[in-house]
Amino acid sequence: MENGLAWAAVGAAAGVVMCSIGFATFWMSIQRQITEAKTEASAAGLRGVQANLKIDTMQTSLSDFKVYAEKEFVNHDDLKELVGRHEAQFDNLREDLKGITTRLDRLLESRLPATHA
Repeated sequence: MENGLAWAAVGAAAGVVMCSIGFATFWMSIQRQITEAKTEASAAGLRGVQANLKIDTMQTSLSDFKVYAEKEFVNHDDLKELVGRHEAQFDNLREDLKGITTRLDRLLESRLPATHA
């Protein structure tokens, strides 16, 4: 009977050792997964910071280009104003030409003898 109790105690001790090894293996696996997850999270955070820096750089470049474009390129309102000024100048030129032709007609009429038929 003592032999049976000894084997039972050995079996129980082996069971405890096996459970301990199983738990240690499980815990080491979980710890490895936690470490990998933290590493991936850190890398993702770093990529996020890099992306934010790139966005800031692109926003600055876009703002600089907007300022450049406003200085260098004509906008719709500027074109309208320019067309309006040119139309007014052509109207003035047309009126001046009408005045000149009227004066030329009078001058020619005064110089040419009138022919009456």
